[in-house]
Amino acid sequence: MEANKMKELVLITKRFPFFKTEAFLESEIKILAKAFDKVTIFPYEVDSYCRNVPDNVVVDCSFSTLYQKKKSRAVKTLLSGELAKAISVHWAMIRSAKDLNMLLKFVSNARAYSHFFSIQSERINQADLVYTYWFNEATYAFLKLKDAGIITPKVVTRGHRFDIYENQPTTRRFWPYRKYCLGQIGTVYSISDDGKQYLEKNYGHDTDIKIARLGVYDHQRVAKKSVPGDVCIVSVSRVAPMKRVDFIKKAIVQYALQHPEKRIKWTHFGDGEGWSALSDSEGVPTNMTLDLKGNVKNETIYAHYAQHSVDLFTNLSSSEGIPVSIMEAISFGIPVVATKVGGTGEIVGDSTGKLLPDHPTIEEVVTAYEEVLDGAFQAAQVRGFFNKYYNAEKNYAHFSSDLSGLNSPKKHLQPS
Repeated sequence: MEANKMKELVLITKRFPFFKTEAFLESEIKILAKAFDKVTIFPYEVDSYCRNVPDNVVVDCSFSTLYQKKKSRAVKTLLSGELAKAISVHWAMIRSAKDLNMLLKFVSNARAYSHFFSIQSERINQADLVYTYWFNEATYAFLKLKDAGIITPKVVTRGHRFDIYENQPTTRRFWPYRKYCLGQIGTVYSISDDGKQYLEKNYGHDTDIKIARLGVYDHQRVAKKSVPGDVCIVSVSRVAPMKRVDFIKKAIVQYALQHPEKRIKWTHFGDGEGWSALSDSEGVPTNMTLDLKGNVKNETIYAHYAQHSVDLFTNLSSSEGIPVSIMEAISFGIPVVATKVGGTGEIVGDSTGKLLPDHPTIEEVVTAYEEVLDGAFQAAQVRGFFNKYYNAEKNYAHFSSDLSGLNSPKKHLQPS
């Protein structure tokens, strides 16, 4: 075994490798499996659909059975006194019944993790590292177990958007026991610089917080440009209010109206509420074609980029984490026009496209489309940025290497 290769990693997920969520782990698990002799995944929810994992990755579904007993767990939590303690600790932050319900779920979920993995402590202690993919109640539970001396491995976590930010659209109003977790944890790996800055600004600089960007694999292909007079625009997202796909349609319609000499094709991958309104051709000018693909596998999107002309990728969401769809687009050298929400501003900038305000006007969007479509961004420039910052193989190799060199701090703080 290599000197810097650790024996075993315990990975705590929500659903991965089941369902189709936590998509970034599909790439990351391949690199982690090379860095560890054994990786054991404990998801809290399972399904008949399961993605392939490397041979040395074990998927243990035993915890999910306990986790699904939500009603009985909630009752036991109410009777245990732990909710009352949590209310006392967080009293100044509680504003509504919604906050109380969130706190009940947090404590109930944390109790489930603590109960199960304290029983499994001998098995967990065979590992060198516990890695919670989300900075949530699982992280808190494992840190409490470690603080009590029940488990011995180092504990680290990833921070995304929902699990870092507080009191923002699509996030919780506050995260329970956050200061305690930051005092106890080995390292927090934020997927964005913005997330790192947020934690440091709100909780201080004592915790080891590192940036560990996500990424997608390089397919070694560049999307073709359209022939003169043609314009092909692509967007990828579920159709939901915060994704503002209807606004994308309006902006492209306006662009087409302002450029009657051009033939515009808009291709959208993804479906959801509001799908029927998107397919309505009323108001769509004759020089614009709708190409609505619906929900497809990632491979279908990659094939489209490799085989068809794509001149521009656009995302006008009102809220994002750090969108994989934009990473995929720039990996094919496709320039982007997107709103500055979440971590999008770390992908879209001077090298890759035009960054818009979080609530742009149609005129601002159309102007950005015009600038990009006039050839302001070259594919080599866009791909160069991708390879430097969002190449999955490079990012996850660096992340895995960093995991192998961690030293856990010996702090013992009271939850606060």
